Amino acid sequence: MSKAKVRKGQGDDHQLEEALAVLISSTHSKRRLLPLTEITGWLDIAVKKLGGYSAVGERIGLSSKMLRQFGYVQRLSPSVQHLFETRKLDSVDAATYLAMLPQEEQLPVATSLVSGEIDTSDIRAVAQLRKTVGPSPNIHSLLGRVKQSKTKQEYVAEFVVRGQRNRRAIENAFRKFLPKNAILRVEIKGALGRLVLTQSGRTALGKAARTLGVPLKRVIPTMIEGSGRP
Repeated sequence: MSKAKVRKGQGDDHQLEEALAVLISSTHSKRRLLPLTEITGWLDIAVKKLGGYSAVGERIGLSSKMLRQFGYVQRLSPSVQHLFETRKLDSVDAATYLAMLPQEEQLPVATSLVSGEIDTSDIRAVAQLRKTVGPSPNIHSLLGRVKQSKTKQEYVAEFVVRGQRNRRAIENAFRKFLPKNAILRVEIKGALGRLVLTQSGRTALGKAARTLGVPLKRVIPTMIEGSGRP
């Protein structure tokens, strides 16, 4: 019996060390290899074995407050958790702010974030507005109010038009990589073009550059030339 207990303890130790290794690699790097939903599972294991968030934080060099934020994914509705599982959403802050909302109101807000209509800070604004106004009006109305209150900012990127491409062809090339609502307009004057984006569009442009594996200054020519695929 004592031999069996030793084996069980060794297995528990191995599982704990594996959980801590996953947490270290996932919380000390900007690029996480695992979705937040899976990281949360390993966090649960570590918390149960060490007795709390503080104990886990001491082992991996992270505050218990930050660790709890990773755990907020469990407060999300199944549909929203799926967005994190498939990494359509992957922000700890987004999970934290979405968890402030009732589960039945989370999906419309999360969907707006995925589409680029709002950013993470807007989720916080929606959650604070919900807390202020109470159970009514509905979540779509609150979303509309936050969108309308956003300061309009434009990001302009200039590029050279090569070949015989017209404005529509160039705009279609951009839409393969950028959300429709991220593009305010495309302007063509002779050989010079201007891509005018929203602030979320600017973020999407950076994401497109990473997807295509090119520097930001090369992402627009690359999209137009069609040398990469999203």
